[in-house]
Amino acid sequence: MEIRRLPHPLLLTGLALLGAGVAAWAIVSGPRSAPPPAEDTGPIRVGSREIEVPATVSRTAFERELLGMGMPGYHLIVWKDGGAAGAALFRTEVSDTQVLDAVERLGARPGDALQMATWEERKDPSSKAPDQVIAGPPVEVLVRVPGRPAPVPLDQILEDPGRRGFDMRFGGHRANIPRWKSGCIVCLYSCPGSKVGNARYTVRDWVKGTTRFRVRKDAPLPADGGRVGIVLRLR
Repeated sequence: MEIRRLPHPLLLTGLALLGAGVAAWAIVSGPRSAPPPAEDTGPIRVGSREIEVPATVSRTAFERELLGMGMPGYHLIVWKDGGAAGAALFRTEVSDTQVLDAVERLGARPGDALQMATWEERKDPSSKAPDQVIAGPPVEVLVRVPGRPAPVPLDQILEDPGRRGFDMRFGGHRANIPRWKSGCIVCLYSCPGSKVGNARYTVRDWVKGTTRFRVRKDAPLPADGGRVGIVLRLR
């Protein structure tokens, strides 16, 4: 005759408790609707009157001129996947469109004063487009350097032989993005590709060589490849 062994009473009790626990967990945690995906705005810190994005320093790219065809001293901050990233002093993982969206959410309205002709007709002395000045709310551009208690203004970062300085404006120029594709966020001239540009210098000034920005020898920047924060602050 076959003898069948029954499970030990304590084992039966344990299994019963385990089953009850699993059932209770299923009731409590049961099927839930998945939360909506977060908006992908990149690593942007947003304050009440400013935004900040991380960036990588490339002094070499900013000051390099390849066979006379480069644009040294023109592009300050560019999205790393934009066409002008190889010539920028600061490259960021945040796109120019994301920066534009974030600044607009602060309540700033872009000037949108510059069309593509401002750049495309830069060599035409009869055209007035390259003489146009960027418009929009004033924006202070600052660089947050590791080890410094306060962000550093542009005049402590860059040399300006033309001595006109910086009057940075929120130009916007969203309509030019699909055609320009440069990824430009901040340019040092009144450029139709920039989201923020410098009202003290026009594209015509660039062509004439009125000034050529360079990094100051005493600029408190980390070496190429170092990380900083870029602050765009509404004034």
